[in-house]
Amino acid sequence: MQVLVSHFTGNPNSCAVAQALAEAGSLEAFHTTLVVPVWLRRLTGAGARRTFPEVVEPFMKSHASRELLRLACRSVPGLRRLPLAGRLGRLDQVVRWFDGEVSRAVRQSHGVQAVYAYMDAAEHTFLAARERGLRTIYELPTPYWRFTRDVVREEAGLKPEWAATLPVMEDGSEAMLRRDRELQMADVVVVPSELVRESLKLAPSFRARVHVVPYGCPEPGAPTSPAARTQCSLRVLYVGSLNQGKGLSYLAEAMSGLEGVAELTVIGSRTADKPCAALDAFLAAHRHRAGLSHAEVLAEMRQHDVLVLPTLYEGLALVLLEAMACGLAVVTTPHSGLEGVIQDGQEGFVVPVRSAEAIRERLKQLAADETMLQRMRSAALSWSSEHSWQRFREQIRQVVAEVS
Repeated sequence: MQVLVSHFTGNPNSCAVAQALAEAGSLEAFHTTLVVPVWLRRLTGAGARRTFPEVVEPFMKSHASRELLRLACRSVPGLRRLPLAGRLGRLDQVVRWFDGEVSRAVRQSHGVQAVYAYMDAAEHTFLAARERGLRTIYELPTPYWRFTRDVVREEAGLKPEWAATLPVMEDGSEAMLRRDRELQMADVVVVPSELVRESLKLAPSFRARVHVVPYGCPEPGAPTSPAARTQCSLRVLYVGSLNQGKGLSYLAEAMSGLEGVAELTVIGSRTADKPCAALDAFLAAHRHRAGLSHAEVLAEMRQHDVLVLPTLYEGLALVLLEAMACGLAVVTTPHSGLEGVIQDGQEGFVVPVRSAEAIRERLKQLAADETMLQRMRSAALSWSSEHSWQRFREQIRQVVAEVS
């Protein structure tokens, strides 16, 4: 079966899907927006971290014009002031345009038998596929939107001082209704965790079979030695968007009272334009780094002991998988997608959602017990080697084989 894959950014999980199909001789094309040419990577030295797997590159199809314009409207001062900059710089508009571009490719392609598309950029692609009698595979990387909406509404009431950082999710909005239409047109749905599968119980009736295929870990790398610690404090790391959906207020509360016991580094950028005094105070109290490259983030990981992600909703947090591959213990919640995948007390700790006290106690425990910490770090490395992207690719090939 020849499969056309599309993803707006070509993120790691979509690249792994394309690679899985290319290795099996089943990839018809991989559509995305920005593709850095080989000659430019060689000229600039950007080839150290390849944007796309080499086996996938012959199948790449780039739709770059609107995305380049969007990025220019955001970053070029002169363009930002133009009347049309607001509309041209909107991500949702460009994603819909990309979906339309891929739908035209589906109608014009010869030999494609299935399409594999992602949330928010699948509606027109699937409509074109159904016109031609093609199979449709839909990957939902995050919990179903009604689940997330309920969590966000509750959280805004519980932590109003952080509400400005939460996403706005309206029941009748076109964006949310589009996600329902995408789901209705899918023959198969691929999700990264049981949490996402369970969240689909809130969706209107749909016919697709749901497959849980957890994402993979990168190749494990050696962590720093315990002797490299600064002032014998537990080195705690947070990596992610700076919004309350990640449970930041609970991390802030947990770190209160851990002075001299643990030190926190926060890596991430703001996702909301509205001011948030609580977030400002949190960042001022700890080491904060923003705008890091992926390689720089990994280098920071290797200088820390434990990654904390007290998230309120997540499909399967790739940052946790990367952290374990760097030899970090993890402290996270059941809503990270890792519950039932890692063992609580083995590779790290799974603490209740919205529990600053549980986070604080687990960090105290790790700071006080060097043997436990090193055992967890070693277990995290071992776990990551057993849950590789190769394993993910094998499972994706099995799902596609069932579709045919």
